[in-house]
Amino acid sequence: MKKLLLGLLIVGLVGISIWYLAVKPYDYSIAFTTNTPSGIIYEKIQYWKYDHFNDAEILDQELNKSVTHELDFSDKSLVIDWNISPINDSVNQVKAVVNHPENLISNRISLLTGESEEQDSLKAELEILRKSLEDDKGNYNIEILGETKAPKTDCACMSLKGQLQQKAMLMMTNIGYLSDYVLEHDLEMPAKPRVLVKSWDKETNEIKFDFCFPIIKKEGLPETEKIKLKTLPSFSAMHVVFNGNYLFTHYGWYKLQDYAKRHDLNLSEQVLEVFNNNPEMGGNSIDWKTDIYTLVR
Repeated sequence: MKKLLLGLLIVGLVGISIWYLAVKPYDYSIAFTTNTPSGIIYEKIQYWKYDHFNDAEILDQELNKSVTHELDFSDKSLVIDWNISPINDSVNQVKAVVNHPENLISNRISLLTGESEEQDSLKAELEILRKSLEDDKGNYNIEILGETKAPKTDCACMSLKGQLQQKAMLMMTNIGYLSDYVLEHDLEMPAKPRVLVKSWDKETNEIKFDFCFPIIKKEGLPETEKIKLKTLPSFSAMHVVFNGNYLFTHYGWYKLQDYAKRHDLNLSEQVLEVFNNNPEMGGNSIDWKTDIYTLVR
């Protein structure tokens, strides 16, 4: 009986060793939780500047779910799969899953002996990331108000396209054309400037949108090569209020996407943003208000 038990023990240990050293799909993982929306986490990881690792390169990514980085630590190559997954209605888990494709056995043995400077460095890296996400919350606030109707407006508009994160820069670059048009034709602006996002390619992260000044139309008002006269329609929408710098209004989109998944809402890519403050007047950007209306199908 003792020999049988010893044999089973040896077989078990050998099996576990083979699984750990050769079969286990990853070397180790480290995780933390945060109540930051998944899209904000995803964007932060995409552009993360590592303190303890070098030469980070994106190998793969899935919007708001995962980013895979290849990078170096002490002249060794490793791959980190960042995974973002919901825990409950407001909390997401961020997990870094690590592999060493070129040094599989030696790295797993070093983990068994507890001699892993790399693992300690990654723990420190995750703490820096977690704290950065928490600190960022002081720069914005997002409130989901519920279903409503987006306002209908007559506008002078420019059609633009670019990366989602370039939206504010494209607006600043082209605002002079709209301002000059309004001044040249002595037009009244009955409402605040706005953007109507018509499409969002989630693979390339490119958006196409109209940047518009609401106007009171006049008879015979001309269009130009850049500026077209449009009526932005009213539509059934989820209403979100974003307070913060206009560079980050899409954070409101991200929070609404998480909300929609939890509440089985079918949202369109059509988003209307109304900018209620003039950044040129200065002040604390946390006081700038953007009304965001996302079409509900």
